[in-house]
This record gives sequence, structure tokens and C-alpha cells, in this order.
Amino acid sequence: MNDARIESVRLTPTHDGEAALVVTLRFANGGRSNVQIEAEGMRRVMARAGIFNALDLIGRSWAVLDVADPPFTGWANKGE
Repeated sequence: MNDARIESVRLTPTHDGEAALVVTLRFANGGRSNVQIEAEGMRRVMARAGIFNALDLIGRSWAVLDVADPPFTGWANKGE
């Protein structure tokens, strides 16, 4: 799974009315997974990546998301 790249990002509302970032990962075998990152996690990911615009995550390795300290709230659509 080290070869996964960020294919797209989009904002989505959460159940409590805050914004979350949905990141679509693309794997070398063509599979995709979506991860949702809440606002605090989104700020940490962007700071770690040294970016100010979430669109600048596109094309980067999924390692920038730092799953060892996951800001994720869920996975969906794996292998789609």
C-alpha cells in the first residue's frame, strides 16, 4: 500500500455542521479508497505537508496523511 497516491480531494459537511476533507487514494493496481479527515486532522495534514491549499495534496503519496497518527474518521469504497 506504500504506492498509493492522492487522486482527489473535496470538502464535505460532517454531522455536526463542520467541514471535513474527503481524500481519494489511488493504488497502483487501480483500486481506490476514500478517507475522511475532520477539521483538526485536516489542519495537521496540511501543516505536515507544508501547504495552505488542500488541492496541493493531489499527486502526493498517501504517506503525507500519516496513518500512524490517524486523523481519519472512516474508510469507504476500497477497491472500487
